[in-house]
Amino acid sequence: MSAPSPADPPLRFRAASELTLRLVDWLWPGRLALGQISILEGDPGLGKSFLALDLCARLSTGRPWPDGAPAPPPATAVFLNGEDNEETTVGPRLRALGADLARVFLLEREDGGLASTLSLPAQTDALEEVVARTQARLLVIDPVMHFLGPEVNTASVAGIRRALAPLAALAQRHACAVLLHRHLNKTEGRRALYRGLGSIGLVGACRSSWLVAEESQGSGRRVLAQVKNNLAPPQPSLAFEVTQPEGGLPTLSWLGPVDVSADDLVGLARRRGPEPTKRQSAAAFLTELLAGGPMKVRDVWDRVLQEGLSAHTVRRAAKEEVGIRSRLVMEDGRRVNWWLLPGQVLPGEDKPEEEMDEIERRLKELSEMFPPRTPLEDDDDF
Repeated sequence: MSAPSPADPPLRFRAASELTLRLVDWLWPGRLALGQISILEGDPGLGKSFLALDLCARLSTGRPWPDGAPAPPPATAVFLNGEDNEETTVGPRLRALGADLARVFLLEREDGGLASTLSLPAQTDALEEVVARTQARLLVIDPVMHFLGPEVNTASVAGIRRALAPLAALAQRHACAVLLHRHLNKTEGRRALYRGLGSIGLVGACRSSWLVAEESQGSGRRVLAQVKNNLAPPQPSLAFEVTQPEGGLPTLSWLGPVDVSADDLVGLARRRGPEPTKRQSAAAFLTELLAGGPMKVRDVWDRVLQEGLSAHTVRRAAKEEVGIRSRLVMEDGRRVNWWLLPGQVLPGEDKPEEEMDEIERRLKELSEMFPPRTPLEDDDDF
């Protein structure tokens, strides 16, 4: 065990009897806790953003929550949206939902485009200044992946936890409920808990997790269902409907409780078409995982364990379905194995290995040695 660095702060302990015990403070009772991070997941186009705007509108005017629970007095919300235009989409929808527009704050965009001017966790201080100035009780980040900086490894549990730690501290300091949005991955046949895009560490860092999905195919009804809740008993699923009057703005109507779980809802997708093979599911998982760039095999292996996939199936899918390349390099005196999608390059490289000339390729071979193996590397011909 290495000795602690002189710069490390000393560890401090205190008896539980010295703690000031208090109950959880709720924004939406049983669902969104003040001072905590929650997450809302679902496929695109099912109304996650519209649902969050409805919550902002209710908060801004003090109207009851969708299940009838009383809301606090009118309060402020901050809404970060990385996909819709504020003036043509977000603002008009807030007005149609009856929001007090002076109490909902939106992120301005550079030159009116869709490029965000906020990168987390690097600019958490700037975001905290806005939350403090507006005294916001709800902060929506939609979708969270859009606002995470390029330095964040979204497939790594440790990387996600480090990225969200400053945001969690912000939420606690300002008694603000933070609601993250995330799309689902394409790996069907899994419980709702494992369907979010990127690392499961994102759900692990959140105190509650929610799913939006169709109640049944073509019905037009959607359901908000609990995936997990660390702070309250299970909450009933709520049905809602988004309608688009001809020539008008869309409206959202809450339809009351329904007897369907998050796992039931993600299971519907499996019944709508042929069941994918294990190799096809693994191929979809790898494609999603590596879409953001090459990954160290040990990080891939961590995700394989979380997804419950077979190492043999993943190796076969990597080679035969996806065409993943394996690269062994020396980094800071350590042997590191990377996986790359076709056409990808390692950080600092200018072109894929297959485009190098023979001399370049040979020089790299001389600098590469085999690292300790994981079960993903047991196949000698990979």
